[in-house]
Amino acid sequence: IRIRLQRCQGIRNQWQVLIAAKLGWMLDAMDFMLYAMAIGQLRAYFGIDDAMAGLLGTVTLVMSGIGGIIFGVVADRLGRTRALMATILMFSLASLGTATSQTLMQLLMWRAILGIGMGGEWASGAVLISETWPPAHRNKAISIMQSGWAIGYVLAALAAAAVLGAPGAGPEAWRWLFVVGVVPAFFTLWIRRHVREPEVWKARGAAAA
Repeated sequence: IRIRLQRCQGIRNQWQVLIAAKLGWMLDAMDFMLYAMAIGQLRAYFGIDDAMAGLLGTVTLVMSGIGGIIFGVVADRLGRTRALMATILMFSLASLGTATSQTLMQLLMWRAILGIGMGGEWASGAVLISETWPPAHRNKAISIMQSGWAIGYVLAALAAAAVLGAPGAGPEAWRWLFVVGVVPAFFTLWIRRHVREPEVWKARGAAAA
């Protein structure tokens, strides 16, 4: 009976990890795509051309690569779950920061920070799954996580339709759209309560100590 309970607990933990990683990536995609949905209003408000609009998107993607490297190290030292929560908080607060932008440089800064969180979330979530799920099902689990990007895209489109397309939406309605992007921050409360660090990582830390 004890072995069965441990096995059930292990399976439950695997699915909780997958849910956390998938929803994290999904919400990350939503926050990233809010920029594409609001680009028309952003161009009008800040007076930017096509080149600058493309640069803002490029900066986010470039910084996502840097974020993957940074949080790869963080996840090794502080834990996969802590790193995942930190990245979700980072891109969520960066979205909120975008809503407060008054200058083009402020907008650029917040988009760069969001990129760091985005890249770090993928790195943290993927390694969390790989160390929790058995090899036979690991690829399937990571594929399920990756599919969250498309759902996040849809959520961004729905949010844009509701906020930017609302009756009476003014030229600064984009600010409220980016405020929606702070919602993922509350998801970290669920992760903290339900997602445990992988036993592999714990064993490695104990061996190093």
